[in-house]
Amino acid sequence: MRRWAVGLAAAALLLGGGTATVGAQRSAIQQTADSLFSQQKWTAAEATYASVTAAEPSNGAAWSNLGESRLQQRELDGAIAAFAKAEGLRFRPFLNIVNQARAFAEKGDDARVMSLLQRVIDGGAGGSLKSLILGATAFARYAHDPRWEKLVSQMKACTAAPFRQFDFWVGDWDVYAGGAVAGHNLVTLEQDGCLLVEHWTSNPAGQTGTSFNYYDIRDKLWHQLYIDNSGNAGAFPAMAGSLVDGKMVLFTEDTNNKLSRWTWYVMEPGKVKQMAELSTDHGQTWQVTWNSEYVKKGEKR
Repeated sequence: MRRWAVGLAAAALLLGGGTATVGAQRSAIQQTADSLFSQQKWTAAEATYASVTAAEPSNGAAWSNLGESRLQQRELDGAIAAFAKAEGLRFRPFLNIVNQARAFAEKGDDARVMSLLQRVIDGGAGGSLKSLILGATAFARYAHDPRWEKLVSQMKACTAAPFRQFDFWVGDWDVYAGGAVAGHNLVTLEQDGCLLVEHWTSNPAGQTGTSFNYYDIRDKLWHQLYIDNSGNAGAFPAMAGSLVDGKMVLFTEDTNNKLSRWTWYVMEPGKVKQMAELSTDHGQTWQVTWNSEYVKKGEKR
């Protein structure tokens, strides 16, 4: 359990509030608790975090670390109670559900373990916590348990609907512009579906380019970074945007009185439109600079 515990030590937060003197005292107690925790002095850390939570019962980080300190000493019921308190305070709630599952695994309550981990998956955190879950020694006993295998199969990141909005661009494409073949584009899903990668080759040969496209859960936007073989990265500013009425629309930043807008959408099965536009009046009017049609390789235009 040590690697897990040391990682959680970074979650400790300083306490504040009250008068300056009380705040300083609480901060000092918190710092002492965190130091003991990072040194894996579990008995002393437990006692100190107990003092912290008594003085500041809304400190979720302290409750979480109190739970870990108890778990390391196999005070399982106390650990579960502390982790549940941290969860209730919305301090890293899914992580603290996993922590409760670890304690129940030590108790041998397999059904409760599976139920708690299913809650994590159903809440959409299975992918982000997969490595921690698989690395927890408390769960090693389930390696060949069909229930565990079923849970692990569900721990995939980037499966929510927003991550799949740009999948219509995935494929092996011949690209037409102005009635002629402009090039070839292979668009693939990589990193377990979390990254959409474009591999462009122009016709006639000479120019190649690669773009990385991904949905960011922080700003809830799609982002693209394109690099070609010219060495001039500044020619292709990063873009960001979202799916609007079935069309993926990405914009560059509005700088130097120039704003670019790129749009992709399905024309019909096996065909995708890609269009670029430029505005020099902050998006009031647009001029088309690139207009292409993607056709799945091997299919008729």
